[in-house]
Amino acid sequence: MSIYTKTGDEGTTSLFDSVRVKKYSLRVDTYGTFDECIAQVSVAQKQLFTSELTEMLTWVQEKLFLLNAEIATSEDTQKLSSRSTLIDREDTAQLEKWIDNYLSILPEIHTFILPGQYLSSAQMHVARTICRRGERRLTELAEEVEVRPELLQFVNRLSDCLYIFARVEDFNQQQNELVEKIFTRYKEALGGGKIADDIDALGKIGDACVKKAEELGIAVTMCMVDGAGHLIFSYRMPDSLLASIELAKRKAYTAVAMKTATSELSAVANPGGDLYQLETVTDGDIVTFGGGIPIFDKEGKIVGGIGVSGGSVEEDQKIAKAGLACIEEMDYAR
Repeated sequence: MSIYTKTGDEGTTSLFDSVRVKKYSLRVDTYGTFDECIAQVSVAQKQLFTSELTEMLTWVQEKLFLLNAEIATSEDTQKLSSRSTLIDREDTAQLEKWIDNYLSILPEIHTFILPGQYLSSAQMHVARTICRRGERRLTELAEEVEVRPELLQFVNRLSDCLYIFARVEDFNQQQNELVEKIFTRYKEALGGGKIADDIDALGKIGDACVKKAEELGIAVTMCMVDGAGHLIFSYRMPDSLLASIELAKRKAYTAVAMKTATSELSAVANPGGDLYQLETVTDGDIVTFGGGIPIFDKEGKIVGGIGVSGGSVEEDQKIAKAGLACIEEMDYAR
C-alpha cells in the first residue's frame, strides 16, 4: 500500500472526519505541533537514565495521540466519543500525581534553571517547550472553535510534568556521579586498586590457590585483602581447619601492614630480634609465620595481600605464591 495519496498536492489535508482544510490552518498547525511533541518525547525516552520514566513517557505519547485525534476533527465531541477514547480529568490528575510525587523528592529551587545538564534531560526540555507551543496553538484554536477545557488542562499539566521529568533526570544522574566519585575516592583511600574491583580476577586467583592446594593434597583457607588490609575475598576449602579462616586473614593483613612476606618476620620477631614480641603487642593481629605475601603494583605501591592457612608453613607459602603468580600473569602486579 502506498503511503502517498496525492490528495494534498494542492495544499489541503483531510481531518479526522474527512473534512478538507488548508495545511496551514490553525487546527492542522495545532495537532501538528503535538505530533512533533510525541516524536520529541520518544527521542527523550530512548536516552533515559531513570528507567522508571520509560512507561510514563509511553503513556504520555499514547495520550497525545488521543489528544490529536480530537483536535483533528471538526465534528462535535459527542460523535467523536463514540469512536475514540477522550482525554479526561483523570489523565490530568495522573500528571499532577507524578508531579507531586517527584517534587517531594527533588530539592527545592527558587530560580530559573538552564535546560538540562545532561542530554536526556535536555531532550526532555525540548519536549516541554514543544508542548508549550502546542498549548499556545490550542488556546488560540479555542477562540475559534469549541475545545473541551479538559484538553487545555491536560496540555498545561503535561508541560509542567515534562519539566519535572527533566529535573528528575538531572537529579538522578548528578546523584549517580556523586556516588561514583565518593566510591572511587573511598577505594583509593583504602588502596583497593584494580584487583578489588575485578570479581572475575579474584575468582581466578582463588582457583589458582585451590588448584595448588589440591596438588599438595591439603585443604586450606585463602584470603585476600586490599592495600589497607580490608578483606576483599575469602574461600575455605571443605574439611579445612576452622582456625585457618582467621589465620589466613591475619596473614594477608600482616603482609600488607608490614609490607613483607610473613615468612620474613619470624627471625626478627624471635627473642633478640628487632621486632621481638610483635604478635603480643599487636594483640595477635600480626602473625610471624609463613603463608602471607604482599602484592605490589608496577610502581612498587602495595595494593593488597594474600594469606593462606591450613597446611604446613612451607605448604601455605607455596599456595600463596601460586595465587601471586596468577596475579602477575593477569598483569595486575609487577
